[in-house]
This record gives sequence, structure tokens and C-alpha cells, in this order.
Amino acid sequence: MNIANYLYSAVWFLPVRIFLSVLYGVIVSLRNWLYDHRLLKAVSVSVPVISVGNISVGGSGKTILVQALIEYFVKHNKVPAVLSRGYGRSTKGLFLVADKTSLRGSVASSGDEPYLIATKHTGVPIVVAEDRVVGATYLIETFRPDVIILDDGFQHRRLHRGLDLVILDQAKGPGNHHLPWGRLREPQSALNRATLVLYSKAGLQDDLSQNLILELDDYLTNYAGEHNPLPGLNGEYGLFAGLGNPTHFFTSMEALLGPSRTRIPLPDHVHYTRATLERITHEPCKLWITTEKDFIKLDPAFCQQYNIHSIGVSTPLPPALLGLLNQTFNL
Repeated sequence: MNIANYLYSAVWFLPVRIFLSVLYGVIVSLRNWLYDHRLLKAVSVSVPVISVGNISVGGSGKTILVQALIEYFVKHNKVPAVLSRGYGRSTKGLFLVADKTSLRGSVASSGDEPYLIATKHTGVPIVVAEDRVVGATYLIETFRPDVIILDDGFQHRRLHRGLDLVILDQAKGPGNHHLPWGRLREPQSALNRATLVLYSKAGLQDDLSQNLILELDDYLTNYAGEHNPLPGLNGEYGLFAGLGNPTHFFTSMEALLGPSRTRIPLPDHVHYTRATLERITHEPCKLWITTEKDFIKLDPAFCQQYNIHSIGVSTPLPPALLGLLNQTFNL
């Protein structure tokens, strides 16, 4: 167990977590108040910006929605660009992940999610930058996109956006406490500034128009990029995933293929160290299935040796969002 996990689970450290959580909540609330009262001003850029985000830590489907938005704009002959922080990347400052012709970065230099988006959407400019205003300005000056999609951008208020999309996954509930005691990045009252709230996974609502339905592909992809139909595995397969909510991935796969032999949950944005890989190699599974985000971080030779495959996830745009986009962009 690493030191962060140890501290997070240690009973004696709980009072420190509670204190830090209260302090975090005060700072976030003060910052939001300053923006709400325009004492801190957001910077506008010359093209529309759409933010995709949430108010709590953990996977909710943001990257999947970003890809659906890319497909929507490309279908309507618009040029989208993607701007992200690039969580977990080895680089600092502004970094070009992909231009209009090719990949420019690696998964390590780009971050796993921006790199995954770039591999699936050739020709879409993608930049990672801690300073989103700098990143947006670079995209506009270099590529002249029609729209910038800001990945995981709800808390980054310095860059003005025309649409603020927020995804809620109630599988664990957003909770009532801020980081690091709880899961909240912001108080739930922050949802009031969202243009549209969408619901995914265990948060699906009776009003279907705002549900983000995540759909697994009907095929697996191997180390060589070949697509193979989903096989009948009868328990002879294993699952592993580094996601904010790997349980949803596991239960979705087992609903398709029946019970797995083993499940290995890993931290979100996990780095595949030797110790992590040994957790996979020590399990006697005939076939492994993981997410695309995990798969791109693995050596193809390793995937070939241990028969590891990935499965993709996509989503149709919810009707409420589709109507909003058509109205906003006159499409």
C-alpha cells in the first residue's frame, strides 16, 4: 500500500482529513463567491467553449461524452478541438497531443484520456495545459477551431464557457463532504451554474432526456488492433480496470459475458508498474478484458503474451443535450 492510500484509510489520520476538508470547502466557496460577484473575472475567447465536468471525484463518463461531442461536430462539418489538463502526464505547461494530421505525443507525455481521445479521433487538435486560457488561445491561433471542448473543466472558471455540462453518477453518491474527507470537489449548490445536468450509470433518471447511456462495443480489440466478436467465456476470463468507478465496468461486462474468474480494481489513471502487472500475471485467466484507457498504457507484447483485450464504450447524445446543441449552434 502506498503512503497516500495508507493515510486515507488510517483511523488516526481522520481528524486531519476532516480539517483539510473543511479548509478546502472554505477556499472553494470563497473562490466561487469571487467569480459569482465578478471580483475574479473569467477570460472569454473568440470561439465557443463547451465544458464537460462533474462536482465529485471518480469516473462519470466525461471522456465518453467528449468523444460523442467530437463526433457530433464532425458530422456537422465543424472543426472541434479538445483542451484538457492531462492528468498524470509527465510533461508540464502547454503540450500538443495531436494536430490536424497526426499524434504528436505519447500516453506518458499527454495523459491517458487526452491520448485515448487522440487515437480515436484523428485530425482533431488536442492540447493539454494547466492554464486553460493559454491552452485555448494556442488552439485558436494555431488551428482556428469552430468550438473548443473543455474536458473536466467545471471547476476551472477562469476560462469562460458558453455551455457548462455536468455529469452526475450516483453510484456512490456525491457525498456531503469535500476532499480529502469526502468526494466533493465543490458543494452540490454549484450545480446551479450548470447549463445542463446529465445523469449516468447509477444516477439515471425517469426523465430519459437527460440520461447519459453508456454502451459497450459488441467486439473486443487485441494487441494488433484486430476486432473480434465477444466470445462465450463461461467464467474463464478476468477483468481489470483503473477507473474512478471500476465496479460499473465489471458489472456491465459480467452482464454481457457471465461471471468473471477475477476482478482487479485499480486506481484511476493507474501507472502500470511491475507490481501492478504481477497482479495480472499471477491470475490463471485464459483471456483478460480491460478498458481502452488502460489498454493504451500496456505494452502490445505483454497484451499478446497474456491475451489481453480492450472493449470500447460510447454514448448517444441525450435528447436534452442534442436539442441544446442544435439551438446553440443553429444546426
